[in-house]
Formats: sequence, C-alpha cells, structure tokens
Amino acid sequence: MNADVAGTALAAPSPRPSGIDGVARRIEETILRGALGPGDRLNELALSREIGISRAALREAVRRLEQIGLVEVVPNRGVVVRQVSVKDALDLYDLRAALFRMAARLAARRATRAALAALREMNQRMRLAAAEQRFIDYYTLNLDFHAALMRTAGNPPAQQAYANAVKSLHLFRRRALIQPAQLDLSLREHDQILDAIAAHDAVAAGEAAEAHVLLGRDRMLDTLDDGAAG
Repeated sequence: MNADVAGTALAAPSPRPSGIDGVARRIEETILRGALGPGDRLNELALSREIGISRAALREAVRRLEQIGLVEVVPNRGVVVRQVSVKDALDLYDLRAALFRMAARLAARRATRAALAALREMNQRMRLAAAEQRFIDYYTLNLDFHAALMRTAGNPPAQQAYANAVKSLHLFRRRALIQPAQLDLSLREHDQILDAIAAHDAVAAGEAAEAHVLLGRDRMLDTLDDGAAG
C-alpha cells in the first residue's frame, strides 16, 4: 500500500455521498475493505475534489472517523489510517469482551424466539462456510452474528461502542492468518452462548460470551506467532 493515497482510492461505482455522514461512511468503507491500509495518508485536496465537497466538510467527516479510531492525525504527515499495535488490539479485545458479556446477559432476558432462531441460522451458515473453506464469507457472517447479538440486547449505546471497537480491530486483524481448525471451536462457543440465551440463563450467557471473545483473542495471538515462525 502506498504511503500517500490520493482520492483515486475511493474511485468506485457508487453514488456521490450526501452530507458529512455520507462522506464519512464512504471513507470508512474504503478503509475497511482494505483500499486504504494502516499508515496510508489521506490526501484532503484530492479527496475533496473527487467527492465534490469542501475541504472543511471533508475535515469534519475525517474528524468523525478519528473519534471512532479509524484514522489519526500525525505531525508533519497529516491524516493517516490508524496503525493498530498488538497492545491496542488487546485493549480492544478487553473492551469487546466486556460489552459482549453484557449483551449476552441482556439477550438472555430479552431475546425473542425469532431473534434466537435468526442467530442459530447465522451460526449454521457459518458452519457451512467453514466446511467449504469459504473464509471470507465466514468472516463476514461472524461479524454479522456478533452485531445481531448486540442488537438483540437492546442497548444502542453498547451496540455502537462495540461496532466502533470492531472497526478499529479490523485494521489489526488483517495481519492475522485464518486457521481452519479454530473455526469449529468458535462455532461451538457460539452454540454455548445461544443455548444459555435460550435457557434465559443470563449468568451463563454472559460468561460464555466473555470467554468467547477472550478465546478469540488468544487464537488471534496464536496466528501471529505462527506467522512469525513461518
């Protein structure tokens, strides 16, 4: 990835975004799909011309991305996509574990039969994707599963905080390698969470959810070690 990325990185067949929120979402999507990588600099002039907004409006959109941890201002360089360190990633996993524990506890009290059935169906789709080694589909479904469980909890502030943590962590997890043998463990952990929610056991659901995120952290660290060894 080039260290200085102009607006051409956003060149995609999508309609011109409207308003600050639309601009922020477009840049965010570009970062999350990997067109802009950690350490890449955002060229404000090129971006403002390509998107068709003022530099002042672009700066406001970028400020919102800075608030959720996707970009940062570096002296003498300007705005760059954030580089997430191992320490940053571990902190984000701790935050996710606490939020996911709370969400599972709430879901055990609030989940409807339809919501629980939808979560189980998503987990089965993930199991099929893993069996067929469709790892990109698996990764996307896993994000959707966690987001759906957070919605089921019915706590919008926690849901937003979790989503922001996941976005920042996404910048780091591109460094990790997918280990197929670990996917089955993750799916079984999902089953444990859902079984506890179905039983309306808030304590067990919370404990299973927290353990799931922390075990995911450990699996992530294992992939980094394996990559270094290779």
